[in-house]
Amino acid sequence: MSDRLHCRQTSRGKRNLLSGFFRNSRGSLLLEAVIAVGVFAIFLAGIGLSLVLGERSTVAAGDRTRAVFLASQQLEAVREIRNRDFSLLTSGTHGVKLTKTGWSFSGSSILKNGYRSNVVLTTHDTDWTDVLSSVSWNFGNTRSGSVLFESSITNWQKTIPVGNWAAMKKIATSTESGAPEYQKIALSDHYLFISSLQLSGGKGLYIYDISNPAVPVRVATSFDLGASAYGIIAAENRLYIATNSPTQEVQVYDISSPATLSSSNLLRSIDLPGSGYARSIALYGNVLFIGSIDHPPYDQFTSVQTSETGPMTILDSLAMSGSVLDLSLQDGYAYVANSSNSAELQVVDIFNPSSLQFASGLGIDLPDVQDGNAIATFGTSALIGRLGGATIDELSLYSIADAPVPTPPPGPWTLEIGGDVNALASIVGSKYAFVGGSTGGSQLRVLDTVAMALGAAPTLKTYDAGATIRGLLYDWQHDRLYGVSPSSLFVFSPG
Repeated sequence: MSDRLHCRQTSRGKRNLLSGFFRNSRGSLLLEAVIAVGVFAIFLAGIGLSLVLGERSTVAAGDRTRAVFLASQQLEAVREIRNRDFSLLTSGTHGVKLTKTGWSFSGSSILKNGYRSNVVLTTHDTDWTDVLSSVSWNFGNTRSGSVLFESSITNWQKTIPVGNWAAMKKIATSTESGAPEYQKIALSDHYLFISSLQLSGGKGLYIYDISNPAVPVRVATSFDLGASAYGIIAAENRLYIATNSPTQEVQVYDISSPATLSSSNLLRSIDLPGSGYARSIALYGNVLFIGSIDHPPYDQFTSVQTSETGPMTILDSLAMSGSVLDLSLQDGYAYVANSSNSAELQVVDIFNPSSLQFASGLGIDLPDVQDGNAIATFGTSALIGRLGGATIDELSLYSIADAPVPTPPPGPWTLEIGGDVNALASIVGSKYAFVGGSTGGSQLRVLDTVAMALGAAPTLKTYDAGATIRGLLYDWQHDRLYGVSPSSLFVFSPG
């Protein structure tokens, strides 16, 4: 009997133990369920917040994109008004609207779809006007901002007399001590900007006041770029420089006050793939085209969107065979002087900078393997210069009247230079072109391109610079030619 009692007590104990276990289990499961629901709610809240923030960023980016389009459209509208009559570009603040007869000025601003836009014109003389295109918006909830584009517009229809460059004469020389290793030249107002190497103590950038072209005066003498510089462009109070800096291959400076230029005037820069390979640059509107030396696996031709307020951004890039040593833009195409042994002249379609592609036909394989080193385009012609070679003519003139990529015949027309061709310049609308190179006794020469295309002797004049000419720039407003050797600046005028 005691055994049966013990069994009943044991059985009852087990039932009590199991009952407690299940009661505890139900409590634990409920707690776990509550925790799981809480965690899931936090997760959903995080996703929701991310979606909201992402949508807000997308909307804000859309706002800015539309504003950028409107600001660019206003600049094109001002150019269209200029084409009709330059005298319509009066100083002041104007709204711009499209009418049945074309673009016109209307009031001081235009408000449309929440965007307020205007242009500010500053007329400097009878054929030069600065334009600031501004667009602002405020849709609340942090959706506000503004964009500002700047451009200079000239009266391209004005006829400017060109002197007799067959009787070219030197009017000034300025030689810098040491070894600045001058490279290329840019011009803004009455200041020259000269890029230089730093191999032997050069400062990367030298600036000259040429208010009196016969007496160039170097300014900002303490400025040091901190890198070797190559291609250089001045536009709208901005200086764009291609350098060998490993992280700032292209640097942009504010040059509204060149005489006091300092490192604080650096506005922005861009780090291209690779390290310090930028060599040549060209600018069209707000898009910068950059050529690099051959450095696989990186591309050698890059388009970059510039901005007045924000950073520069890469739009697209294109792999090219060889180094892009010089660039010239013409009618929506980039003409490239290249080191490739199979296509020293290459042509890139840049109509859509966000989708770069080769023009049909790619380019021209010039005789032998000497690098394409300099390129100039003018009218319906492309002039390419090469490094010196015993079996080639270093200068070739091609017709691009029928297609962007030359398809001889007619041409090409060639000229033996007897050394490297480092720089080319031309006078648009005239027969004159200028060649700078290493040929002893005639480092600078003046060509008649019309005579060259007729098979006649094209050299009109030569000049012995005493050293290799590396850079040339023609100033069409004053009919002057500037050239640089490794340590000297030369100024020339027509006869």
